[in-house]
Amino acid sequence: DSDGDGLSDPDELNVHGTTPTTADRDGDGLSDYTELNAHGTSPTNADSDGDGLSDGAEVNTHATDPLDADGDDDGLSDGAEVNVHGTSPGNPDSDADGLSDGAEVTTHATNPGDADSDDDALSDGAEVGTYATDPLDADSDDDGLSDGPEVLLHGTSPTDADSEDDGLPDGDELNLYG
Repeated sequence: DSDGDGLSDPDELNVHGTTPTTADRDGDGLSDYTELNAHGTSPTNADSDGDGLSDGAEVNTHATDPLDADGDDDGLSDGAEVNVHGTSPGNPDSDADGLSDGAEVTTHATNPGDADSDDDALSDGAEVGTYATDPLDADSDDDGLSDGPEVLLHGTSPTDADSEDDGLPDGDELNLYG
């Protein structure tokens, strides 16, 4: 075992396709022995699941499975979560807003790292799932009141500009007439 990785030189050459003088042939931060015997990953492919994170980074840094490209099953690969979106590859809803990271990126175009993408005091998940408002527009009905205060303070509808159907937009009633 010339490289001290726990695999015999003949096995490295004839069985595993690794190099007997290099303990980590693919340079991913895991020894060839560890890849074969502890994780079942390829000692000749630095990213066994093809998700954009090396096997070593998955095991040593992110605590994800190097054989599962989307460890939290949120619709984003572990690599995309770390390298593109800045989200957690081990948490399907990194900002805890009620929408999975994948749904935020691929369906709603909201920020998976910000629970309230439009800063209106309603979480993106509540806007989509409860109130049917636009999580990217702080005033979904364009009445001059943000969605959050309409729901949380005023008791008006964030999807109907004139909640009382009296001909005055909710924002005008509250801002001009008190």
